[in-house]
Amino acid sequence: MHVHRISRSPLPAAVALAFATAAFPAPLWAAELVQGVRSKLSAADLGSGEAAVEAYRLAKGVDPEYLNAVGWLARGAEMLGKREKAAAWIAELRREIRGEAPETIVPLGAAIEVEGRLRLASEGRGASIRFLEGELSRAKDPALRSRIRKNLNVLTLEGEVAPELGGEEALSGPRVRLAELTGRPALLFFWASWCGDCKAESAKLARLREKYSPRGLVLVAPTRLFGTVEANKEATPAEEMAHARKIFSESYPGLAGVSAPVDTETMVRYGASATPTYVLVDRKGRVSFYAPTRVTEAELARRIEGLLAE
Repeated sequence: MHVHRISRSPLPAAVALAFATAAFPAPLWAAELVQGVRSKLSAADLGSGEAAVEAYRLAKGVDPEYLNAVGWLARGAEMLGKREKAAAWIAELRREIRGEAPETIVPLGAAIEVEGRLRLASEGRGASIRFLEGELSRAKDPALRSRIRKNLNVLTLEGEVAPELGGEEALSGPRVRLAELTGRPALLFFWASWCGDCKAESAKLARLREKYSPRGLVLVAPTRLFGTVEANKEATPAEEMAHARKIFSESYPGLAGVSAPVDTETMVRYGASATPTYVLVDRKGRVSFYAPTRVTEAELARRIEGLLAE
């Protein structure tokens, strides 16, 4: 896709610095820039977000916080229908990010995600899929691969045979293989031990399990190891397994005995870069619903009822 660079007349340095100082006090800039940009975008105020990012760059230069904020600008511009601006911010990320690095995985993923959406809008589904597949073939980091795969799955996964669940270790319950469910539908709940939105789904999942397990629904809760525990502290696999098992037991009491396999490749294949991610698999083993986000209990119940009625 040809990426157009839009013209952005920079503020005079003194004015930009004054704005930045007023909006983001110097000691807090690095902590507040992305938060401030996201707040402006939630109010559909793209211009204020762009001004804050421009002022930050004039004062602080290009750093990971700046790149993350630019990633949000690209996403916000695309969601607001400002495709030319979105393309311009993608071009900036591509210039500044030379390759995969821990501090640039998030903005690089944003650039790829938004470009995939722009290609979908301008060139169609096939072009978007080819672009994302090319990016996936080059990506190495599991988080980046998961994000690219998520965008591919949105375009391709529903109606396809559900990828098999891997993992030899589980935090809870027995090992489950989709191919062995013999005509039973399944609800897959992809989560992470540090994910607050996932924990907020606990009561909902317990109610769904209580209502539909007697009618044949199988609930599975896959996750993976991320290399850290609380407060982003690095941990060995054994330490993280123990921590995740404790979180699952304490935060999901209604899911006791539910299979919770631990496998990175399963999380990547299902594009679980956003947690929670929900997947419904029908009696024939095909994906009937893919949602890399939270879903209402009413919507999940409606879809489960449909699968059980087949």
